[in-house]
Amino acid sequence: MSLLPWRAFVQSASPRNIAAEPGHAEAVPGVPLLKSPDKTPQVNGHQALRTTYARRDEPPPTNAATRMLAGTMHGRVSRIGQARDLMGQWQDRVRGRKERDIRHLGPLAGEELVRWTLDNVLNARRRPAPSFGFSLPLVLTHSVAARRQLRFRGAVIVGMVGLVTVRHPLGAMALVVLALLRHYLLTAGLLRALVRWGFSSIVPLLLVIAGGYMAWSRLRPHTPVLAFAVQDSVAGAVWMTLLLTIAYTVDRWTCLAYLASLGPWHRTPAARPRLAPRASARIAECEVSQRWQSIPYRKEDGINRFVGAGLDAWRATGPRIQLTAARRAEDEEGDARSSARSVPQPRPPADADSWWDEEPVAIRKFEADELLDKVRDELERLSGVLVETHSLPHCDIFETLAVPQSRWKKLPRRPGRKAATQANLLDDTWPEAQEMIEEGGRAPSGHHSRRYLAAQVVDWKGDIVVTVFAHAALEGKTLHFVTRPHVLAPVKDEARAESATGRELVEKILLTPVHALGDTAALARRSHAALIRGLDMVVGGLLGRSAQQQVAAVLDKTEQKDIGEPVSLREYCALDEPEDMHQVEDAARHISILQSRMFSTVSAFLDDHGVYTGDFRRQAQEVVAKIFINGDHNQVNTGTMHGGQTQTTQNDSAPTKG
Repeated sequence: MSLLPWRAFVQSASPRNIAAEPGHAEAVPGVPLLKSPDKTPQVNGHQALRTTYARRDEPPPTNAATRMLAGTMHGRVSRIGQARDLMGQWQDRVRGRKERDIRHLGPLAGEELVRWTLDNVLNARRRPAPSFGFSLPLVLTHSVAARRQLRFRGAVIVGMVGLVTVRHPLGAMALVVLALLRHYLLTAGLLRALVRWGFSSIVPLLLVIAGGYMAWSRLRPHTPVLAFAVQDSVAGAVWMTLLLTIAYTVDRWTCLAYLASLGPWHRTPAARPRLAPRASARIAECEVSQRWQSIPYRKEDGINRFVGAGLDAWRATGPRIQLTAARRAEDEEGDARSSARSVPQPRPPADADSWWDEEPVAIRKFEADELLDKVRDELERLSGVLVETHSLPHCDIFETLAVPQSRWKKLPRRPGRKAATQANLLDDTWPEAQEMIEEGGRAPSGHHSRRYLAAQVVDWKGDIVVTVFAHAALEGKTLHFVTRPHVLAPVKDEARAESATGRELVEKILLTPVHALGDTAALARRSHAALIRGLDMVVGGLLGRSAQQQVAAVLDKTEQKDIGEPVSLREYCALDEPEDMHQVEDAARHISILQSRMFSTVSAFLDDHGVYTGDFRRQAQEVVAKIFINGDHNQVNTGTMHGGQTQTTQNDSAPTKG
C-alpha cells in the first residue's frame, strides 16, 4: 500500500493556525486539513539556513502521574496491615505453608524515595534528565516538604524523649537495664545456657545457687530503690508512649493534608516549598534546565536508549536508500515491471542545481534540515483540530540534542543569572542552543551529539508517554532515516498515592492513632536494636571490627551518592513496560501512526525532489507492518500492527521488540 495518498491534500503550516471546526479528527488519507499557507523563508529556491529550533511545549498541567509521584513522597507504612501480615504468618506456620512477607514501603515511597530524589535529582552535581509526561518541580517541592517534615518529627521525638528522661530519670534507666537484660538473658540465650550448665552436674548447680544468693544479698538493701525505679519506669513508659503516639498521629494527619492538597479539585498546587529559600532556588534552577532540550543516551542490555524517555526502548529502525533519480514510468508500474520503458525527461540546463549529472533526471538539491522541517510540519498536524476524526492526545513536536552520558556530567547544571536589577532572575538561555542549530549543517559523521526530531504523545492522563525520535543522515548519495521509539510506562503500584475523599478519608483520619501506636512500637524496636549495636561496639572496642565496617559502609555510601550518570525520577518509579492490554495496544498504535506519518512525509519530500522512492516505500512499509513480540521465551503472542495475532514459540535468539 502506498504511503503517499494524502500528501496532495495538505499544506505546510503550524498547528496553531488550524481553523477551529466542530469535531476532532486524525489525519487520514483523503481527509483535508484546514491550514494557512506556508510562509517558510526561501533562498534560491531552498530553505534558508536554520536560525532556531523547535521548542518543547510548556510543561503539561498537573496530571495524575505528577500528583501520584508527589503524593508518594508522604507515604507511611500501614501498621494495621503489618499486624495482619504477622497474624497471617502464624496461620501459614500452623497450616505448613510458606510464610508471607511483612509489608513495607520499600524504596519507591516515603523516606527512602525522598532521600533518593534529593540526592540524585535536586542536590546532584549533574543536570537532571528531561521529564516527560509529568512536572518535575511539583515532585521536588513535595520531596523537600517531606524531608522537612521528617526532620521536624525527629526533633519533636528527641525532645519528647529528653523531657520524659528528665522527669523520670530512674524510670528511663530502669527501661534501659530491662532492655539489656532481656536481650542478653532471653534473646541471646545466656539464661538458658546458664540453667543448662547448672543442671549438668552437682558442682555447677552449687556454683549457680551460690552466685544467685550473693547477688540477692547485695541487691536486698536497695529493694526500695529498685521498686521505685520499676514504678517510675512504668510511668515513664506510659508518658513516652502517649507523647510519641501523639507526635506520630500529627505527622500522619499532616501527610493526609499534603495528599489532600494534591487532589484533582486543586488545579494549581503549590510549586515551591514555603520557608525554604535555598531549596526553592534549586527547584527554580531545575525548572529552567528542564526546558533545555538535551537528552542523554546510553546502552543497556544491548539496546541504545534515551534516558528519561522510557525504559521500553524499541529497536532503532528506518529505511536506508541510495539516492537515485526518479523513473516515473517504472515508479508507477512497480518494481515488478522494471524492464518497462521509462518516459524520457528533458535534461536540465547546465546551470541547474543538481548533484549527479549522470542520472537521467536531475535530483533537486536538499539538506537534511529541509527534510526534518517538512516532517515536523506534517507531524504538527496530528496535534491540531482535524476533520472527521480525533487528533492524537497531547501531541508535542520538538527537537532535542542527544548527547552521550559521558558528556552529560560535564554539561552545565545550573542556569546563569541575568545582568538585571533582580539578582535572582535566572537566565533560561540553553547552553547547547547554538550547537543544536549548527548540528544539522555539519557532516553527519564524526561527532557524538546529534539533533533528533521528537514526536511525543502523552496519553492515559500521563501514565503512557510515547516518544519517537527521528534523525536524517544524508551522506555519500545515501539517505538514512532512523527512528527510535520509546515508551514510558505507568508508575508502579507502590509509587501511587492518591487523595482520599468522603468515607475513605474519614476512616483514615479515625484510624490514624492506631497506626501511630504501631509507629511508636516500631520506634521502640529500632531504638532497642540501636542500643544493642552501640553496646556491642563499645564492648568490642571503638576501633573494633564492627566499627571499622560501619565507617567503611558510610564512606561507600558517600562515594556512591553522585556518580555522575544521568537518572530519571519517572523511570526510577515506573514499570519496565506497560502491563495493561489496552495500554500496550495504544502505545503500539501511537508508534505506528507517528512512524507512518514520518515515512509518508519523507517519501513525499523525496518524490518532490526527483528521487526514486520505490525502495524507501518498501522498507518503510516493512517497518510499519512488521511483527512485534510480546511475552516470555516460552509462549508469546505475535501479530502485526493491523491485528491478527497467533501463538508462537520464541527462542533466545528472537529479535527485540520494534
